[in-house]
Amino acid sequence: MSFTNGNKDEITIVLLDNDPIFTLGLKEVLKTEEYQDINIIATGKISELITLLSQYKPLIWLISLDTNKYPDKVKEFLNYLPQLNEQYPDLSILILLSSGFIPDFSNISIIKGFCYKNAELSELIKTVKICAEGKNYFSFTNSSIKSQKLNNWFYKQCQFGLKEIEQEILNINDYIKEKNLSISDSLYWQGRKRELKLAKWLINRIKPNVSQYAISYSLNSSQEMFANQENDSNSNQDLKGEIILDDFPKNTSDLTLAKIKTSVTNSTDKLLEIDILQESKKQELLIIILEEWKNQIKELKNITIESQYLLEKVNIFIKDIWQNSAIKFLSRYYQNNNDNEYNLVDLVLKESRFIQETILIKIPFILDIVNYQVYQKDFVIDNQVYKYEEESGQNLEEIIWHNIIINLANGVMTFTLNRLSDDINIKHSLFNLESKSSRKVAMFRNNLVWQYRQEKYWQNPQNIFDDRYEMLKLGYQGIESCIITHPRYQELNNIKGLPWFVTILIELRDSLSKGIKSLENTLGKALIYVLTEIIGKGIGLIGKGVLQGIGNKIKN
Repeated sequence: MSFTNGNKDEITIVLLDNDPIFTLGLKEVLKTEEYQDINIIATGKISELITLLSQYKPLIWLISLDTNKYPDKVKEFLNYLPQLNEQYPDLSILILLSSGFIPDFSNISIIKGFCYKNAELSELIKTVKICAEGKNYFSFTNSSIKSQKLNNWFYKQCQFGLKEIEQEILNINDYIKEKNLSISDSLYWQGRKRELKLAKWLINRIKPNVSQYAISYSLNSSQEMFANQENDSNSNQDLKGEIILDDFPKNTSDLTLAKIKTSVTNSTDKLLEIDILQESKKQELLIIILEEWKNQIKELKNITIESQYLLEKVNIFIKDIWQNSAIKFLSRYYQNNNDNEYNLVDLVLKESRFIQETILIKIPFILDIVNYQVYQKDFVIDNQVYKYEEESGQNLEEIIWHNIIINLANGVMTFTLNRLSDDINIKHSLFNLESKSSRKVAMFRNNLVWQYRQEKYWQNPQNIFDDRYEMLKLGYQGIESCIITHPRYQELNNIKGLPWFVTILIELRDSLSKGIKSLENTLGKALIYVLTEIIGKGIGLIGKGVLQGIGNKIKN
């Protein structure tokens, strides 16, 4: 929280935003001579509103609501608005909104206006000045809100219809597989499938382009649906704030996509290969892998695989996802020309075996999640069952799936760093600003090598011995780490060399720790006894004799 002094002739503002970069940027812009009549006298976070209310009385409270980065904090603030409206009726609040946010603050008198956070600066200044004069100014009208709500309703109806069509197509596929149909019956059902696919195509064409996670906020009475039938006296009823999420992520795939679009900043203490990428390029790569995974899962659902061949098929499945994702992502930035020894496809195919043996084969629970998503089998992790489509199963699916997607992305960047890191287009199009020089790229690769060695010879043996897996998952604040415990007996039995010696050291430490602690306690007690009972008493007797001698001398 910071503040500056303001003059009476200025439009004084207190800015509340959880994004310090936006706060700093707006303050710097308003320092120019063109906007010298507008002064931000204090800044802070939304949670500091109550504290600042007792300290400042600006003309405008400028509050930024970013539903993409801080959905929980926005929800808390919106739910608090009716109470704030009653306690501080003289406030003048101007709301900055993230795009896709459709508010209806008509019953909140302290809201004097709002505009989008990504609007032109001139639009923001215009809104501030109008609100400072005591007027209301809104960037869009209630009619646009009603239009947006109608679009949202129509969008949901289309989505419902598409799901019904998808389910019907799956039912037809299952029926064709199970039955030994005649030629005429087979032609009939194939024609039925084509009709459904045509209907699906038409619905996708007429479906409105609604923001997938648009949020509508309304502050209405609990009897809003009867508003047209009631008298104006009902306007005095108590108001209740609620946040309504239209088309909120309903499955793990939608939720994963939402988290990727929110933030993919590395929040772990571990260096990741994708850290060299720009934030937008990280998101692009992860979305490509997510879509490629979903496509491969659809293909697996349409074929029959005997259980003894499933593991082999899954290994091919994960390698295909890596290859296709690498080619799709890098082909946008890598230029095949005469100076390059190989074209991109040749390079990817040549490296695929190395990537599979060093990275892909080590990703845990791939077979489990394929069984879960394709065959709807429950997870069995650490001798505990996680039911299909129950909350516990979906939470575990999310962690395992996120870990696979992030590791596949790391695999793509391992290939890029090994084979394409000197390519000018790759450097300037993909790498972040701090890592574009050859020296910085070399330092990044060296840091990864040291981390690989530490993991291979120390961390991985510990994890195997402790029966645990370190997993990476996507959160709304970025990439996070978590632990899944599960028996790793087979890996422990096959471990060799220095990693095996590390497990022996850990076991030796565990076996000796109790004895060493007991010995420490014994030696400690013995030392205390020697110091207090022998040396201490000896010193006491000597001191006593000296004092007695001095006393006798004084008497004489």
